[in-house]
Amino acid sequence: MPELPSTSSRWIQFKYGYALGISNLWNQGQYCSIITPAGIVGCGIYDLKTPAEFDQAIAIAKGTPLNPLKEPEDLLEAKIVGVTPKAASFGIFIGMTGKEAVEKMQLAPVVVTVVNEIAEVEKSISPVLIKAFDHITLVVKNLEASRKFYGDILGLRMVPRPNFSFEGLWFQIGKIQIHLILEYEGSAPAGNLLSLEKRMTRGPHFAFEVEDTAATLEVLKKLEVVIISGPKIRPDGYLQLFIADPDGHLVELCSPGK
Repeated sequence: MPELPSTSSRWIQFKYGYALGISNLWNQGQYCSIITPAGIVGCGIYDLKTPAEFDQAIAIAKGTPLNPLKEPEDLLEAKIVGVTPKAASFGIFIGMTGKEAVEKMQLAPVVVTVVNEIAEVEKSISPVLIKAFDHITLVVKNLEASRKFYGDILGLRMVPRPNFSFEGLWFQIGKIQIHLILEYEGSAPAGNLLSLEKRMTRGPHFAFEVEDTAATLEVLKKLEVVIISGPKIRPDGYLQLFIADPDGHLVELCSPGK
């Protein structure tokens, strides 16, 4: 089954206000951009010749086949490789980061009415300005069993943990962490508190993207990991599989459909 196309957008906060991040994904293709009142910082799919003729400010960065630019956040640390003359007039140059280019565009002179519209959008956004997803915390009964599951089986990298007064482990996956707390009298009860008959996939769980869900299933079977459900196709085309960790916490593994 071919991967279904998808598009998403969200407001991203920068030093001088918000910009609109956009991602478009389809089978074996993608492009992303960050739109400001003065211009666009985008991926290498953008052509510079045409917007230059219309005096538009465009700055582009390029990913690689192994590290494509898929989400607008991917542009933040990517290096700018091309600019239109208008973008250059804002002080944007080849070699600076996408984040720096966005902030240059935010400082560029724009029509006052556009600035006012952006200001109204900022006012409508929640006053609690979430910057990123930081971590998930689980209470477990056996640190070694959980270390083997999250570290040895799922391959998460264990990272140093602050010197808390209670035992635990931290794992890193991208910019997100999994924090494990060993159950003790001062913690919440360990494990999934729902009874077995109520542990459904349409309930509390968290998910990891894997390379190939079907192939992962065969590996998990050999390792005797508890399979809860799947694999099955999600409405967005992803193949999903549900497993349980040693304490019964529900974990979804998913990959783009093929």
